Amino acid sequence: MARMKDETKRLSILESSKMLFSQKGFFNTSISDIVRETGFPVGTIYTYFKSKDEIVRTIVEEGWQQWYEQVEQACASEGSPEAKIRILIDRFIPRLFDDLDFISILLTEAIDYTRIEAKVEKLTDLTFSLVKPMLARSQMLQDLSRDSMQAALIIFFLGILDAARLARSSSIGLKESHITGFMKMIIENTFGVSL
Repeated sequence: MARMKDETKRLSILESSKMLFSQKGFFNTSISDIVRETGFPVGTIYTYFKSKDEIVRTIVEEGWQQWYEQVEQACASEGSPEAKIRILIDRFIPRLFDDLDFISILLTEAIDYTRIEAKVEKLTDLTFSLVKPMLARSQMLQDLSRDSMQAALIIFFLGILDAARLARSSSIGLKESHITGFMKMIIENTFGVSL
């Protein structure tokens, strides 16, 4: 007889696994570690997920999807590209900072266990659509291609995530406001806009 699935248990498995993968690494975390952390029997873990690989994929896919859908909805409600970029920097980048376990997994495990390329493509399309109207006003950047935008986005986005992780896990004095302030300064100077 198939077991009934309980969303609370499923989410508990994901949260515990996310913390363990972030702290110990994916390869150093066993199903036994997840069993100990959740307090659920091994059979319960396998009722919800076929493997550890499926758990890490679910963590990244669901975390990313939730974040990205909120970004899309917020951008759809704003008119100007500048307002949309301001929302990304002020509201959605800090949300990523709030989940360092997710950031850690995204930076270390996502390449091997998720479709990070598809996420980068979606984020590039969104970002390029936001900056395209501003490119027409910029003498310097009129020839900026989507490929160049994607390279810049990867460098900035991954750098921001790693900087956020470093800011939270060390005493170097880097704050989230420094990171978002720097992003605003770069965008304002590059596109000649005021955020």
